[in-house]
Amino acid sequence: MRLFVVAGESSGDKLAAYLVQRLQNERTVELSGVGGPSLVQQGLKPLFPMSDLAVMGWRDVYMRLPLLLWRLKQTVDAIVRQKPDVLLLVDSQEFSQRVAAGVRKTFPDLPILLYVAPSVWAWRPERAQKIKPLYTEILSVLPFEPKAFEQLDGPKCTYVGHSAESLSDLKHQIGVRDNLLLLPGSRQGEIDRNLETLVDVGRGLQGFADKDLITVEHLREQLMRRLKHSDIEIASGRDAFEKALGHAKMALAVSGTVTLELAFADVPHILFYVADQKLGAHYEQAGRPLVGLPNILLQREFVPEIVGTLPRKTELAYAAELLATDDATRAAQREGFEEIRLLMQIGAPEAPRQDPLERILSYI
Repeated sequence: MRLFVVAGESSGDKLAAYLVQRLQNERTVELSGVGGPSLVQQGLKPLFPMSDLAVMGWRDVYMRLPLLLWRLKQTVDAIVRQKPDVLLLVDSQEFSQRVAAGVRKTFPDLPILLYVAPSVWAWRPERAQKIKPLYTEILSVLPFEPKAFEQLDGPKCTYVGHSAESLSDLKHQIGVRDNLLLLPGSRQGEIDRNLETLVDVGRGLQGFADKDLITVEHLREQLMRRLKHSDIEIASGRDAFEKALGHAKMALAVSGTVTLELAFADVPHILFYVADQKLGAHYEQAGRPLVGLPNILLQREFVPEIVGTLPRKTELAYAAELLATDDATRAAQREGFEEIRLLMQIGAPEAPRQDPLERILSYI
């Protein structure tokens, strides 16, 4: 089986690697594409560094546009040259869409699967129809998305669960949870906009045995230089992340997939995000929708969301102090986390959970 994978960021790399590992237990897989350390562990020799695609916000894209366009051409050319049996695009929505469009010109019948659906239900619902010709199927990690895509006349969409569910075992881990966990994001732009506020608020919180900051591999040395005079412990990689989750009393996290991982690991947290001007304007125009996956899943803000184009440091400090000192506040979040676990285990009535491995093998 020839499988070409494109994962443009840390969370997508982990999702794809878990699926590839399962595929390799079933078939002989000729793996190629773009990915990070998790896919490399599964035998991938990346076409180029995954970090080249790890951008967020209009400014980040603009600053790196020539490189992104070159990487896009490289990717499409490699797919056309290798003629895979299946093309698996993982998240990185804008880049994935352009890769699919480029490949479709040569291979109109190639199975192209998108793993992690674009948030058409929150941002620009007209995108659902626009991408319908591009993707053979979308493998959704959120149980309400198949219904949303059907209502919007989008591509076929199947709910397959989320790899974050494996972190539920940490809920029962024996040991004291008395650390503060700081998660400043996996992209350079996120780090630049969010790090200072997260670290300042984290330093001001008392009563924690240790304060851990977890980042991705390619940003670790930079953060160690920037925080060299701090007492915050800096680590990177999946193992370090899961170890930190097991010791965390609470977390301050930049918005993203990590908030769902925190929910499954039963770690109360505050969602914080400083957006660039364009993304922030779009957020305001959309009516300030919920952005945290735990909140979106339950359609209520039970995890505080502190989002905007300016660092709302005072609000973050107040919310963090309350979460750190009030047992009832942390317990209320944990009740919501349990609701999420039950919902994602079975899926929605109209879209029961399916196995992503079986969905990929159905195209071979």
